[in-house]
Amino acid sequence: MEEKLKNWLKALVEIPSPTGQEKDLQLFLEENLRRLGFETELREVSPSRPNLVAWRGQSPLLIATHSDTLPAKEYSLREEGGLFYGPGVADAKGQIAALLSVLEENRSPATLAFTVDEEGRGEGSKNLHLPPWVKMAVVLEPTELKVAIAQAGSLDLELSIKGRKAHGACPREGDNAIIMALEAITRIWGLNFMRTRHPILEWPHVIPYWIKGGDPELYVIPDEATIRLEVQLFPPFTPEKAITEIERAIADYGRLKVLDFDPPFEISPQAEVVKLAERAFLQALGQRVTLTGMPSWTDAEPLYHKGIEAIVLGAGKLSEAHTERERVSLEELKRLAAVLDRLISLKAD
Repeated sequence: MEEKLKNWLKALVEIPSPTGQEKDLQLFLEENLRRLGFETELREVSPSRPNLVAWRGQSPLLIATHSDTLPAKEYSLREEGGLFYGPGVADAKGQIAALLSVLEENRSPATLAFTVDEEGRGEGSKNLHLPPWVKMAVVLEPTELKVAIAQAGSLDLELSIKGRKAHGACPREGDNAIIMALEAITRIWGLNFMRTRHPILEWPHVIPYWIKGGDPELYVIPDEATIRLEVQLFPPFTPEKAITEIERAIADYGRLKVLDFDPPFEISPQAEVVKLAERAFLQALGQRVTLTGMPSWTDAEPLYHKGIEAIVLGAGKLSEAHTERERVSLEELKRLAAVLDRLISLKAD
């Protein structure tokens, strides 16, 4: 199993698949899945960007993940002390390597989906066409082998703040748009949906990603500022309600533009797919599952809104993904493979 995992992971990492350029990896996966007895369908979401769906028999359990990664300068795998480093090694090529290693040995029925654009706008899973027999799903993402039954939603916002210029030595005579932008963020932090603790996801965050305002060459109080931020949204709050609250809170500061939003979701701990995972963990690892929440958007959300109960599960730490520290351990991939093997077999039984 170890050598198979390493070989699959090396092959996957060395095929560049940054968002928008997923086709080569999808073709590689299709070729190998056909060799393993799967029927396959490539369906374009946009030109040269196909989702891949594959099935061997008619398992109602869908195992899904994404083929795209963030761009990288070099596409190579490095191993140090049982840890693998490389672009997308945890998010999500390590997950794919574990799955392929299992499918080579376990010939039970299985239904799979590999989406494009997960690191973009999520158009792959939003436009995913699934076989009619799919009833539940496991979405592979780094969760440190915890089972996520709730997922945060998000609001992607742009705030345009209008202040008033003044000489730099006379701040009281102007309205500093940068300070106003920070005050607007503080107001958002204080809203009701931000101060409500979720039992699994805990506390939502306001995450500023980019701010522009003022001129470093001029000694002038800035009268304009633009800030891009994400506001996390936890069940049971809806994007529509949150947007209304934010608009009211920052009305005195400037204009709000909603760039995108995704709703949160959660499923019951008693859902069939959760109970299936519990059995798989006990049989494969001799341990109970640890339930958690996923703070990031994943392909599970569109599946949930298609009526498919979905959990998120995988090896590696989400916090290390998208960074130069992204890594995954061989031991954790082996444990994930053991759980996937039992999930596939249990649903076949």
